[in-house]
Amino acid sequence: MKKILAAMLLLFLVVNGFAQKQAAEKIAWKTYTDAKEKVSVKYPATWEQKQVENTMFFFMAPYTHDGQKFRENINMVSGPAEDLYLVEYLVDARTKLGQSVEGFKELKSQYIKIGGRDFARMIYTFKFKDKVFKDAYYLTLNKGKAYSLVCSALEGSFDEYYPVFEKIARSIKIK
Repeated sequence: MKKILAAMLLLFLVVNGFAQKQAAEKIAWKTYTDAKEKVSVKYPATWEQKQVENTMFFFMAPYTHDGQKFRENINMVSGPAEDLYLVEYLVDARTKLGQSVEGFKELKSQYIKIGGRDFARMIYTFKFKDKVFKDAYYLTLNKGKAYSLVCSALEGSFDEYYPVFEKIARSIKIK
């Protein structure tokens, strides 16, 4: 009986993961370009762009139900790299998040390639007011600048949005 339940759970997880990836691939996409920063990114066409101070871009997922107070979102900021290597920048980000975000807990970090460029990707959770959030944080360096893409969701909806977040991150182009 335990083997049957384990097999059914495994099958559910595989099918659910495949369905989430398929859903991300069926979304219509737009391209946003910041000519000043020479950055472009693709994002879901149904997402709303907001002007937020000190960000290159900020996009929010559409509302999914009445009374919704938080919408999944992405944003990118840039700043001087302060002569840090990517590994040092990731360590610095961990330290700053740990000091400034309540309940910060790093779940996973790894180095990846996006468009031939080195990125660090960190998945972490934190608390804000009465909610727990889960973020995917992508970091890269280019020509003395550091670029940070933060993809934010409630902890309970993160797995649903992660394939979209990953596709957004993998579309980033920096000249």
